[in-house]
Amino acid sequence: MTLNHTLIVNVNKPRGVTSFEIVRAMKRLTHHKKAGHLGTLDPLATGVLPVFLDKGTKLISLFEGVEKTYRTTLKLGITTDTFDADGTIVEENVVENISHHQVRETILSFQGRQNQYAPIYSALKINGVPSYQLAREGKKVERKRREITIHSITLEHMQLPYVTIQVHCTKGTYIRTLVHDIGQKLSVGAHVVQLERIKCGKEFTIDNAHTLLEIESCMKKRQSPFIKPIDILSDLNTLYIDVAQQEKLSFGQSIQINPEALTIQTHGGTLTKALNSQDQLVAIGKMVQVAQTVDFKPSKIFI
Repeated sequence: MTLNHTLIVNVNKPRGVTSFEIVRAMKRLTHHKKAGHLGTLDPLATGVLPVFLDKGTKLISLFEGVEKTYRTTLKLGITTDTFDADGTIVEENVVENISHHQVRETILSFQGRQNQYAPIYSALKINGVPSYQLAREGKKVERKRREITIHSITLEHMQLPYVTIQVHCTKGTYIRTLVHDIGQKLSVGAHVVQLERIKCGKEFTIDNAHTLLEIESCMKKRQSPFIKPIDILSDLNTLYIDVAQQEKLSFGQSIQINPEALTIQTHGGTLTKALNSQDQLVAIGKMVQVAQTVDFKPSKIFI
C-alpha cells in the first residue's frame, strides 16, 4: 500500500473515548505525527469522526461549517448536570402524565432557527480554558449563547420514558442542550442516553466510516481505509495540470492557464482544485483574471 501525504479517514468512534484519543490512535496506526479531526464528539457519543492526517489537515478548514446529522435516544424524567447519562442526577420527575402527542409536538417545536446555550460541561473554551474543566473545578461558568438552525427533527421511536429522534442541524448545535431543553419544555426534564453522529457534511457518513479495529486490520493487510481527496471535494471546480505546472505549484507559484484549454467544471463556487494526470490533489486555490490571461493562484499545496 502506497500512502501519499494527503490522508483522510472516516472513523466510527466508539463510546467512552474522547475525540483526541481517536486522533492519537490514528497517529499510532498510520505512523503520522500530524493529525486533526472534524467536529468534536463527546466521550458518550459514537459515530462519524473524520480524521485528517499529514497534509490532509489543510483540508479541515474547508469542512468546518458543514451541517451534521445525529440520532439520539433521550430519557424523560431525569435531568443531569452534564445533560447526558455520564453526569450526576440533579432532578427526577414522573412522566406518567405525559402523552405521546405532547412529546411529539414539543420535539417538533424545536425545528428552525433559534438561540442555544452551550452546556457548562463542554469543550467550548473560556479564556483559553475548556468549559468542562472550569465546571469540574467548581468555578462559575457563563454559558455562551449562539444562533443555530435545526433543519429537521424526525421522531423515530417512542416508548416512554425513552424517545429516539434524528436531528439534521447546523454547525455548533449541541444535541445535549436540545434534549435538555425538550425536557424543560415538557416540565419533566430529560437527558441523552445514546448519541450517534450519522453524517458530517455530505461526504462523511456512518456507511463509509471504519472502526479502529477495521482500520488496524486494513493497515496490517496493506489495504487503504483512506478516502481520496478528490472524492470529498466534488463541489470544487477542477483544473487538470501537467508536470511542469505541478512543479511550479509545488513552490507556491501561480500558473498561467490557456482559457481555451480550461477544463474546469462550471459548478461549485470560486475555489478550484488542481489535479495531476493521476487524479492526485496537487493544490487548492482560485482562478484570477490577469490582463488577457487567467492564472491559477494556489492557497494550499499538497505535494
